[in-house]
Amino acid sequence: MTLLKSLVEHASGKAGVPAYYQDKVIRFVLELNADGSLASAQLTSLANPAEPRMKNGVVHTVPSIVKTSGIAPTLAVDSGEYLFGWVDEATKDPGRVARMHEQSRDLVDQWATADPGGPGQALQRFYRDGHVQQLRRPEGWSRGDLIAIRVDRRFLHDTDSARVFWQQIAGGRKSTGRTGLCLVCGQVGNLLQSIPQQLPARLVPKATQRASLVSVNKATHGFDLQEQLVFTPICDGCGLQVMDTLERLLNDQWSSTVVGEDTRLVWWTKGPEAFDLQLYLEPPDPEQAASLVSAAARGRAPTPLERDDATLFYAMAIGGNVSRVMVRQWIEQPLPIIQANLDDWATDLMMLDTWSGQVRQPKVTRLVAAAGRWISGRNGANGSYAKLGQPGADRPDGLYWALLRSALLAKPLPPKLLSHLVHRIATDGRVDLERAALVRLALRRRLPEHQRELYMPTLNPGNNQPAYLSGRIFAVLEDIQLSAARAEGDEPPNTTFADKYWGRATTSPALVLLAGSKNSRAWLKRMRRKKPGWASAVGGRLDDLVRQLAEAGGPPHTTNLADKSAFILGYHQQRAEQRAARNAPKDDNTPTPDERDSA
Repeated sequence: MTLLKSLVEHASGKAGVPAYYQDKVIRFVLELNADGSLASAQLTSLANPAEPRMKNGVVHTVPSIVKTSGIAPTLAVDSGEYLFGWVDEATKDPGRVARMHEQSRDLVDQWATADPGGPGQALQRFYRDGHVQQLRRPEGWSRGDLIAIRVDRRFLHDTDSARVFWQQIAGGRKSTGRTGLCLVCGQVGNLLQSIPQQLPARLVPKATQRASLVSVNKATHGFDLQEQLVFTPICDGCGLQVMDTLERLLNDQWSSTVVGEDTRLVWWTKGPEAFDLQLYLEPPDPEQAASLVSAAARGRAPTPLERDDATLFYAMAIGGNVSRVMVRQWIEQPLPIIQANLDDWATDLMMLDTWSGQVRQPKVTRLVAAAGRWISGRNGANGSYAKLGQPGADRPDGLYWALLRSALLAKPLPPKLLSHLVHRIATDGRVDLERAALVRLALRRRLPEHQRELYMPTLNPGNNQPAYLSGRIFAVLEDIQLSAARAEGDEPPNTTFADKYWGRATTSPALVLLAGSKNSRAWLKRMRRKKPGWASAVGGRLDDLVRQLAEAGGPPHTTNLADKSAFILGYHQQRAEQRAARNAPKDDNTPTPDERDSA
């Protein structure tokens, strides 16, 4: 009930659509004169194939109500079956269509009786005088197309008369016929039998039909085997406001975000402080990302007590199952706590970018993509990550929501995510900013607070973990091979040392580093012939790291998940450090690592 109450409170003071109206796509329009005669015997099509947003018609705010398996016509806007009794080859029950049309006409008669002299009179005369028989069925018509009715160029559904009458009809259909105390607003009102509106399927991931937020349509689903809202009394006003507000928020690109295949997050706030979650989750550039975590950069994360405001943060993560809305998570927290959690998230996620040499916070969309399979480009073209939902993408289910939950609620990542990520890096032979950031985030959230600084966003010379040092040495060995080729003016080899040994490097560092040390002697010998300064610099770097590793106990012969993760971070950060050195001012004897992204 807290969720529903929050949506109702958020609706206060905001203009919404009329009661029991929703935005729907109108495909055709029936044009009538004021006396009910046809202004045109042909329906007017609103579809425009050349315009993507209008390829199926134009969106109008029209009468709407959740339709069950029973017959339930709507006012002045409906399908050809209801309005005209049309059937086609796919119609299985023509008798049912005839009853649908009959009830649609009865509804128009009720409207005309309720408002004598009102706009419904023209539609009543259209039926009474037999003009419906003169109407030609358009080519391409289907039973799902919505048709609106316009009299003298004005839509009937967009009149005050239609809105008032439809509210009475729809309210009567959805009402239990009794009054009582509403659990949402705490006032006595007309109680609903079921929630009157549904969300469009396009707003609910995995929903295949318009979806209901609250639905108890089988006895086994309800308390004491009761159907509908018997034990959840909600008045008609609150029920309408809940769905109107939720749909409006889901339609607002600044109030919700969609990335995952099965989850959509929508959020709002209550209080004086404005808040844009997008800036935390999708920082548009490195400078703005840095400003968002300025407190962390100063060595201290802000605490909720330091933020003096009374703003509350609400969020819900939803998914769909056919025609049901599944609420995966409901969040209600003071905004300062959410902001502090997001500051910590940014701190744990920051990572040195190999190419730009800047510390950056990756976007959540890129993190989700990077957890999937990497597809190498052909004939020198750039590669890319497999698209969401693509066969063989090998991306964990629920990843998007797992990341958002970690960011908003300061939760650790699912244990299997790090294992999956390490496997993908080993299989693809690729580690980049996003993958390294995810590895660091997962590691830091597994550790106590006082140990987290072991994994910094940049190279940590004080980290003497054997696996981390092994990763650094592996990066130096790769650099020596590529620099040797550059020193002699050769192209990089088609298969580098890193390409050949990457899959085994994280599982058996000792074996791979032994092979690399033997090869390095030949590479350094080639380099000394052309670039002795280079050879001295990179050889000294290798010797220093080998010495540190020996003092730390030597390279691991076997590794666990934490060791593999540390190896990956050491490798990525050493490469980034080398590239930063290459881009710095240098003389002719400065080593020049190759720009080829071999891993």
